[in-house]
Amino acid sequence: MAEMAGVDFSRLPEGCISHVLSLTSPRDVCRAAMVSPEFRSAETSDTVWERFLPSDIADILSRAVDRVEYSSKRELFFRLCDPILIDGGKRSFFLEKSTGRKCYMLSARQLTIIWGDTPQYWAWISVPESRFSEVAELLHVCWLEIHGRLDTKELSWHTKYVAYLVFKLTEGCHGFRHPSHETSVKVGTHVSSHHAYLLTAETERVPSHHHDSSQTIDTVARPHARRYGRRWFRPSFGHVFQRPDSFLQEPGNLEFESTETTTSTRRSSVRVPHQREDGWMEIELGEFDNELGEDGEVEMSLLEVKGGHWKSGLLIQGIEIRPRN
Repeated sequence: MAEMAGVDFSRLPEGCISHVLSLTSPRDVCRAAMVSPEFRSAETSDTVWERFLPSDIADILSRAVDRVEYSSKRELFFRLCDPILIDGGKRSFFLEKSTGRKCYMLSARQLTIIWGDTPQYWAWISVPESRFSEVAELLHVCWLEIHGRLDTKELSWHTKYVAYLVFKLTEGCHGFRHPSHETSVKVGTHVSSHHAYLLTAETERVPSHHHDSSQTIDTVARPHARRYGRRWFRPSFGHVFQRPDSFLQEPGNLEFESTETTTSTRRSSVRVPHQREDGWMEIELGEFDNELGEDGEVEMSLLEVKGGHWKSGLLIQGIEIRPRN
């Protein structure tokens, strides 16, 4: 007879125990299964694990590149704790094991990378350690601009999410220690932004070849830009860039005028990369609260467009969106 806190659980119907367990979390269910045979038996019930699967799980599985085989809802849950490719291999989907909340990674092909389709500046290559068939390799640019978007209705409700750029730096990387990059995550009127360094002074490698970092952005054509006198207008993102006469002498002085306003802006400390278990690096772009998935798209970005510093040797796998731990 199993007893805990004065309760004889062996007298409770298994369906009752399963219902109670389904009101907890995947982590709590696994812990409870270690307490008594009654909990262990109820822990395998589809009633329990169906509550931890997303309500749109059928739609997600229909978008999987490879068919997901399973014999129970419990098996399906743990199968989805490892990423599966969906949407023609352009995204990956997985569940956070402790909570069952939804997580996504947008592949580099799903991101907007300025000059990304210009072979002189970016290449699309395959690397065995990537979950996607292609990653973007930065060859040579002085204007680094990456954007990603995801509809908040695809995410779990009442969850604080964080977006991360997942990347690697090659042996000959150059130009990522200075200046800092600007990152932001925007949902509705909320913006989470900060400065970030993809490479610290302690870990920067000696580049195999060197480009003149004193060259300014004015020495190359601005991507997707139209010139109006001394102003550059980028219609795809609605920003206006003012080019002062002193720009050539002071490449860091690029005035930025934004036509957007927000009611909530969070700027925090400088972000640095961290090693992932899969061997890649990640750096936080920002965070946001997803209450009911009614805020439209979340917009995520990383930019370094003001200094005109040449960069090379960056591999981008994608942007991952997962709950804040």
